[in-house]
Amino acid sequence: MKRKIELLAPGGDIESVKAAIAAGADAVYLGLNTFNARMRATNIELKDLTRIVKLAHRHHCEIFVTLNILIVESEIRALINLLNNLVNTKIDGVIVQDLGLLYLLSTYFKNLTIHASTQLTTHNQGQIKFLGKLSATRVNLSRELNLDEIKMLTQAGHENNILSEVFVHGSNCLSFSGICYISSVLEGKSANRGRCNQSCREQYVTTPEGKDFPLNLKDNSAFNDLRELSAAGVDCVKIEGRMKKFQYVYTVVNAWRKLLNNFYSHNQTNGDDTDLYQVFNRDFTAACLRGDLNKNVFIDNPRDSSALHFHATQGRPTEQGIKITKTELQEIRAGIITKVKTKIAEFDAETELLERSVSTEAGTLLRASVATTDTLAVNPIATPRLDRQHPLKIQPRLSVLISSRAQLERCRETTADLFFQLPSCFADDYGDLVKLFVENPELTPWFPSVLIGKNFAAAVDLLEQVKPKRIVTDNTGIAFEAWRKGLPWVAGPYLNIVNSFSLLCLKEKFQCSGAFISNEMSQDQIERIITPKDFKLYYRIYYPVVLLTSRHCLHYPLEGCDKSVVDEDCTLDCNKSASITNLKGVALSVDKSKGCYHRIYNNHNFLNAEIVTDLPDRFSSFFINLTEVKTETKIAIDEPRIITVFENLLKGTPDSQKELEAAIHPTTNIQYKQGL
Repeated sequence: MKRKIELLAPGGDIESVKAAIAAGADAVYLGLNTFNARMRATNIELKDLTRIVKLAHRHHCEIFVTLNILIVESEIRALINLLNNLVNTKIDGVIVQDLGLLYLLSTYFKNLTIHASTQLTTHNQGQIKFLGKLSATRVNLSRELNLDEIKMLTQAGHENNILSEVFVHGSNCLSFSGICYISSVLEGKSANRGRCNQSCREQYVTTPEGKDFPLNLKDNSAFNDLRELSAAGVDCVKIEGRMKKFQYVYTVVNAWRKLLNNFYSHNQTNGDDTDLYQVFNRDFTAACLRGDLNKNVFIDNPRDSSALHFHATQGRPTEQGIKITKTELQEIRAGIITKVKTKIAEFDAETELLERSVSTEAGTLLRASVATTDTLAVNPIATPRLDRQHPLKIQPRLSVLISSRAQLERCRETTADLFFQLPSCFADDYGDLVKLFVENPELTPWFPSVLIGKNFAAAVDLLEQVKPKRIVTDNTGIAFEAWRKGLPWVAGPYLNIVNSFSLLCLKEKFQCSGAFISNEMSQDQIERIITPKDFKLYYRIYYPVVLLTSRHCLHYPLEGCDKSVVDEDCTLDCNKSASITNLKGVALSVDKSKGCYHRIYNNHNFLNAEIVTDLPDRFSSFFINLTEVKTETKIAIDEPRIITVFENLLKGTPDSQKELEAAIHPTTNIQYKQGL
């Protein structure tokens, strides 16, 4: 008998949850009206959760609650109250992004099963182990991975008692999830807080390649790859769509249910995908899964492509033909809605009967507990108290991040600490980088947020060969390896640290020596954080702002490219830059550096000199990032002088801030002003 794969469906509201159950989902993930990454969805009221769980369990379906956003300090008490309620329900798991929440769950709420969200950007074996140490039992793997990479990580997960979960249908994100800040910077709506406004799907000024929606990806569909997913050992296939309506959820889940059943019963995977085109889609691609990152993953239209698909398949070339197709599609969709509403009505009748039994279980207590945030459920955990650290009595140091040997030579005379930014793909240059750090032991390696496959292996080997005095890492896989090897390490800014319990997590679980505070935070939010004893805080006061990082080639829809598929040589050798402008007149820089993935930068670099006096005695070091990225920000003085002026700023030298602002412009500190 074939191994069963869990079919996990989205539930943006109660109707969608019932539709998913009716269609045969094995599990449904849903969000409450707080602490979840789809705040624009209708979501579920806490008072309704018990009856939803009871209904689902009667139909052999599990319920997972999404708590997959960053939690700021002012929300910790409300979060603890919510967990105290959830722990007394019969939910089957919680989906989590925030490291502080992972710490709280693994320490105080051990009977809640933990799933790691896609927002944790999981793509290497070290990250699997890192999350396992925090009691995660399941990990959603990054969408960008191919089948070979998925197979390797699934095997690593199974060796550590962790299940793998892969998105197989729905929207594709252009950026690696969890490290996308485009909505945060441009609109003040952080994706890490569930407020993404999909800036990547917006219309831009027409590009030289003739594209109006150059960042818009087709939807993901692995409908024809089930056999390969099964062979890779994947434990769960997940459908994206908590923003979608019940008829969409039912249609997609039902199609996948039939496909899975046919696979189990008859070993067949050639299912009919017609139904998938009957509901909203932007056309489909499985390019990431198949390792075929080509120019056809983009679609120059963010709207529904269903009518165009059926129009093409029916061979109606005239304008009148598309009108006929649209009418037929509307009729089909009306029929779907009627059918699914009938099934939901059956569940509503069943729910009425269930309501009478809820009061004999946790339901009465649950409804009473949500009447006030101060009332907790059975056996509540009090909010853990942390001892506030005394203000630092030392002068904060200046630290400088560079990315080339030429910069190292120009900056040698400085008294500032020097850090070297490693690219994401450096396995082929591994020997040169080892030599660089061996010859310059004062130079601290800075590991990037994305390290896949052989590049992760090379990074681990670099740790072994160099044995640096300390490292900074934006990748939890390298954090795990540094901890395992007993190397001092600092948590980088792309680990998105925004609360005291995240700091405590890093220190207690992984002997981390310090951490960067997220630059998405405001002064007030930073000020509330309590630093653990003997732990250092870091902050970036100047840097080019990465809005998103993508494994796709962004030059295809901008200026074109002679190559049709992204291969390893592209990643290693391509060195191009371009720009795009949205319809509000905001220009963005698109950069592809050697050894790095494609990135989009804000055209104004971040400069926040104010924090030095706003929050004195808080930070051990302030960082400036001098890596060579082309944006609109111009620097009128050379690197040694820049470093000197920043050092003067930290010393409180009069007019140093004015000199900085005159020498480096234009800049922004909008995130510091608006916060999360």
